[in-house]
Amino acid sequence: MMTRLKRYLMFGIEYFLWEKPRGLDFTMRDTSLFKSSNGLCHGYSKTAEKHLKKIFSSFTFDGSERLLDIGCGKGVVLRVASGYPFEKVAGIEINERLLGIAVNNFRILKMEGRVQCFHADAAEFKGYGDYNIFFLFNPFSDTVMEKVVGKLLDISERNPVTVIYHNPVYMEFFEQKGKVTILKELYDKTKDYSTYIFRIAGSRK
Repeated sequence: MMTRLKRYLMFGIEYFLWEKPRGLDFTMRDTSLFKSSNGLCHGYSKTAEKHLKKIFSSFTFDGSERLLDIGCGKGVVLRVASGYPFEKVAGIEINERLLGIAVNNFRILKMEGRVQCFHADAAEFKGYGDYNIFFLFNPFSDTVMEKVVGKLLDISERNPVTVIYHNPVYMEFFEQKGKVTILKELYDKTKDYSTYIFRIAGSRK
């Protein structure tokens, strides 16, 4: 309970003192998608920038890293990632309203040339092969997640991919079906979740 209260206080200060006066919104939680999708999609909840910086600072970059945030919501992961030497930074989001907030955020910050946002259903998205690093913050139910894992496994058959999985509720889908190597586990004190960073090199036969 105290962890949650501290988080709400910290995020509230960030939103009302820094974001709202500038017309931005990366922070406020949104559960409308959970309701409208009957639980298939989990809505938007921000990952703290401090934890995201810990994640991205753990990478050794060679200029070929292309990041896709699957279920990018309002875009906080993309904003933080844009400060690192990724070749490409992009996100997909099924909810048009959340995506519109993300696009507006990046317009205000003059980041349109650095970050791309696509309106897409993650289970049907055709562009996974353009990326080699994928971020997920428990964005879907098991039904959708299983389909997305299948798509990531398909592209890992050609080239290994790296997954950053924050709050890894359905980690077993990757471990049961893919050749998974855990690279790092990081703990997010703000959310009281773990983040697994792992590599997939093809599916189990």
